[in-house]
This record gives sequence, C-alpha cells and structure tokens, in this order.
Amino acid sequence: MKKVVVLLIVSLLILGCVQQKPTTTPTPTSTVTPTQPKETKIGVLIPKTGKFSNAGVYMENAAKLAEKHIKELDIAKDYSIKLVFADCGDDPNTAKSAFLNLANQGVVAVVGAYTSPQAVACADAASQTKVVYIASVASTGQLEQKVKDGNKYVFRNAYNTTYWGVLAAKFLKISNAEAYYFQGFSPLKTFNQGMLNAIKQQVNLTLKGEEYYNPKVNPKDVEDSAVKAANVVGEKDVLILGDPGSLSIKFLKVYRQNGGKGIVYSVGGTLALPQVLASISDSNYTAFQAAVLKETEKTEYTSKYFNDYKALYGEEANNYAGVLTYDAILILAQALEKGDTDLIKALEESEFTGACGIYKFNELHQAEWGSEKLKGIIGEWVGKVEVIYPPEFKTSDVAWK
Repeated sequence: MKKVVVLLIVSLLILGCVQQKPTTTPTPTSTVTPTQPKETKIGVLIPKTGKFSNAGVYMENAAKLAEKHIKELDIAKDYSIKLVFADCGDDPNTAKSAFLNLANQGVVAVVGAYTSPQAVACADAASQTKVVYIASVASTGQLEQKVKDGNKYVFRNAYNTTYWGVLAAKFLKISNAEAYYFQGFSPLKTFNQGMLNAIKQQVNLTLKGEEYYNPKVNPKDVEDSAVKAANVVGEKDVLILGDPGSLSIKFLKVYRQNGGKGIVYSVGGTLALPQVLASISDSNYTAFQAAVLKETEKTEYTSKYFNDYKALYGEEANNYAGVLTYDAILILAQALEKGDTDLIKALEESEFTGACGIYKFNELHQAEWGSEKLKGIIGEWVGKVEVIYPPEFKTSDVAWK
C-alpha cells in the first residue's frame, strides 16, 4: 500500500512538471499571382501568290524573325505577340479583302502589302475597321494624302516616292554622271514615274531615254529593252533600273552581254542581294539602294537581323521589303509597350529602334527618311559590296566600268 501511494505521488509530480505547449495558428503567407502577358495579334500582309511572290518569301521570313526577336529580347514583355499572315496577292482587291479578314480576327494592327495600289486599298480598309496600318513597302504619296484628309490609322515606315528619287539623284551627283537613262517595270509604273519626277527635280542632267518593259505584252520585252538601252547608254552614264524583282537579273545579263556601258543603278530588291550579284558573271559596277546593309551597323538590331536571318534561313537577308517588314513589327511592339491604351498616340509621339535606324513619324505619319537617325544606303558591287553613301558608312568612292 505504501509503495502504491509513493508511485501515485511521483506520477502526479511528473504530470505537474510537464507544461502543455500553447497551440499556434500558422501565419498565412501572401501569394502574388504573376501577371500573364496579354495575347496580342498583329496581321502581316504578304504577296504569297502573284508576280511579287518572290518578295513575299523575304517578307514572311523577316516577319517571323521579328516575332522571334521580340520574345528573345524581351521587347513588349507585357504582351504575347502573335503574327497572323494573309496573302495579299498582287492586286488591290485581294489586299483589301485580306486586310478585312485580318481585322475580323482581332488584330490590333496590320503591316505589309507590296504595291502602292494595294497599300491605298489597305489604307481605306484601315479607316473602315479602325485598325492601324503600317505600309512597309509601298511608296505612293496617296498614303500621306489619306492622313492629311483625316485617316489617322495609316503610317508608313518605308520610303515615300520622293525619297526614292532623292537617293537616285544623290548617286547621280556623287558619281559625276554625264547623263542617265531610266528603265522601268510596267506593273510598277506609278512608282517608277513618281521616282523619276523626283530625280528630275534634284538634278539637271540629260535623260537619254525612259522605257518600261512588260513581258505580259511581249515575252521578249525584257531582252529587247536591255538591247535598246545598251545602244544608248554611254561610258559615263548611269542606267537607273526601276524593277526590284527577279526580271532585273535577266535585264542586267542581256544589257552587259550586248556591250552595255556605264553603271547600272538598281532600286534594290533582287539586285541588292550579294548572293545574286555574285552569281552573275558580269555584275560588277552595279550600284543599288538599300534601307540597310550588314556593313552598316546602324543600331543594335542591324547585325542581329542579318546574322540571325542567314542562320535561320540559310541565305542572305533582304535589305528592303524584308527588313522594313521586320522593322514595322518591331515598331508596333515598342509602341504597344509605350502606349497600351492609345497605339496611334504612341506611334505619333515616340521614337522606335529598328534594324534600319531610329524611326520617327512626321505629321503625315511618314517615317522621316533622310534625317540624321534614318538614312538610306547606296552600295556598289565590285566583286564585293562597297558602301558609297552615306559618308559615315562609306567604304569606297564610286567605281566606273
């Protein structure tokens, strides 16, 4: 009995010494849900079919590269930008229909189309749908007139027709040409004639001839035009070739094979591609304009555009229709970043960096080509590309045949 009492007392003492731990309520941790990038669609009009489909390949490739770079470089990080492509063909009705189709898919803006009549049709569609349109190739002055008349949805990052003429006239001056000859391409006659008029206002030189080939009317018209020009152009004359497409290769070959003298100055496109010029046996002394060349490091995007394009597609990048479509998409991405609620205001008030330079739009929504921050390039092929203009990128004087 005594032992039981002792054990009971010890047990009570132990229980008394053990203190109950107070119950604690865990402090809730605050969780921040990351903001999801806003999915945003940009429409891209490219000539997949028709007579300008060659340029369409470069435009589509460059556009896809822009989409890739926007993600890689964290441009417009609050947006998940998705490109939606549509075939604009080679006529205004197809282009307008394609624009309206893109607008119905909820795009915030559209870039591209190729010819001036197509761009005018797209400008009307932009006004109708209230969707921003950036013309990345066409040069017609009608776009600026549309803005003047109240269509605030239209912008252009490409040259206007006047600047095409200004660059050609610049070449005529720095080359000390004695006269010039103008060879146009009938489907681009509106553009060609606007360019020629701008040249005439800039220089006081003899125009030895003005022709427009049209192989649809005469299958041998390109060759016939080349032979005709070869019989007229002198040793110190410049032949201005207003066709940026693949027919210009045939013209250049036949022109030189028939003793064509002087310098051929191309508006660019096909005859501004080093791989094309290198493949033509008598292509030396071919000058050309370009919005940018890989030899002209204008911004942090210049070499990235050229290097990544070649790495991705296995060929040299296009330096006009392609790169300007690339830049138009970069411009829109930066504008979205700057002005989420008012895209037009952001485009009007800001500067934008592209592979070709720093863009600023004037009161008629035209990119200010010819300004200190945005200049066209003139190159010349003499077995390699030499930069003739502007002075800050110049690598050589003009070489004559």
